[in-house]
Amino acid sequence: MREDSPPEFVENAKLTLYAFQLCHDITLAEGQRVPDSDRLWQTFAALGQTLAIPALSTWQQWLNPPATEIDSPFQELLSTEIGQCLRFPFPPAPNPENPIPYRNGELYAVQLHDTYAADLTFRYPGRVPLHQLSHLNPQGKLLPDHIQASLGQTLVFFAKPITNEGNLPPKNWRNFADRCLKNLLAEAAPHWQNLAYLGEGTLLGSPIFAYENLAENPANSCHLLIWLDCHPHTSQLETTGTYYHPLINLLCCRSKIQFSYHQARTCYREAKALYRELEQQAQELKNLPQDCSERLTILKASLVKTHPQAFTYTRYLRDIQDQHTTLITNFKNYRMLLKTLQNNEADSQLFCLKIFSDLRHQLLEQINTDLNYLNPGKILFGQYIETVRGIVEIEQAEINYQEQVKQQDLQDQIQAVGVGIAAGAIIASTSGLITQPWQMPSRDRPFLPPHPFILAVFFSILCSWGAWRITHKLIRGDRPPLISP
Repeated sequence: MREDSPPEFVENAKLTLYAFQLCHDITLAEGQRVPDSDRLWQTFAALGQTLAIPALSTWQQWLNPPATEIDSPFQELLSTEIGQCLRFPFPPAPNPENPIPYRNGELYAVQLHDTYAADLTFRYPGRVPLHQLSHLNPQGKLLPDHIQASLGQTLVFFAKPITNEGNLPPKNWRNFADRCLKNLLAEAAPHWQNLAYLGEGTLLGSPIFAYENLAENPANSCHLLIWLDCHPHTSQLETTGTYYHPLINLLCCRSKIQFSYHQARTCYREAKALYRELEQQAQELKNLPQDCSERLTILKASLVKTHPQAFTYTRYLRDIQDQHTTLITNFKNYRMLLKTLQNNEADSQLFCLKIFSDLRHQLLEQINTDLNYLNPGKILFGQYIETVRGIVEIEQAEINYQEQVKQQDLQDQIQAVGVGIAAGAIIASTSGLITQPWQMPSRDRPFLPPHPFILAVFFSILCSWGAWRITHKLIRGDRPPLISP
């Protein structure tokens, strides 16, 4: 094998999953956990069942999360009975014709302020060919679609390249990292096998390469670091673990930044949809029906619909502002931790991780742009509600006025008719005249007066009508006029 030919083996290879799950939220009561905060732990138990690892499937018996919310930057969660780290072997390969080298693993769990952080490592303790790396990520089970950590995750692969010619020359480092990546994802779904190369750097003197699929949603984001043990002191420094705390905190900050940005963009899209709907409702005001009652019904329904929409819209704006603040805080922490890693660990230049830090301006500027676009919508919601409420009040007053006029006319008619009937009844009391004798007109007396009863009925009707007429005018004249709205 030539010196620049790709090596075929790695030694002491391990793949570590750093997964982050939100456990406390500012919107919840003090000490109350996020409803799905235990999902990550349940995922690991299910993974243990899938991979036939009894110790992993029952690992939650060793989990001791704090009963109340803590403000500690680093709180170990596993029992001291197992040294606060669960160690387990993999079962033998089920197919003797296709043997898999011996593997083992560890699970370590901590709480970082408001976040659960899990460190699940699968490793080969000896030398293995590159194609066996796929069994460190069996069936792609360590990828985001299976782990489903709420804040996201990062995979870190660490191994020593083995060549027949000694040390791997620097010009072959990137090629070897690409081949490790390909084998680690060999059993994963196709959409995970095209990660973009982000950059490289050095950690503890050895090269480290970063890959990602550039997804906005942490649930779909695959961030993978390939760290090659190419320096004589790297393995010893890695074993001491002084880099561990700043690294896991750095990756946690990275996941929080991605999560906050995704939340802010999701709120923007939801608020934008409400904004468009409000614009449509405003346009519909120009096409209201002519009928007053129908128009009033439509406007009242619009108010009932728009009030909760306005509240939701304002809440989206608040959430975007909150995520903006969270981004600023976590970018500050990220840069501080990155500086700590580079200053405190020998020969560490993490350019591949600094690239993410350089996104600060771009992400914050995008959120500011979103807020500038949405803020006028808050004013528009208020103006729309006030406008519709004013129209409703005018329409309702007009309808009330018309109803009041009708009611007063009805009352006037009832009172006048009552007086007329009473007056007519007085005259109609002469009904006894119907029995008085009366002669029909003749040639000698052609112009006889009508029968007394007929005269009584005629004058009764006349008096009733006159009483109604006079009373109606008197009632209307004495009442102050209604004021039209």
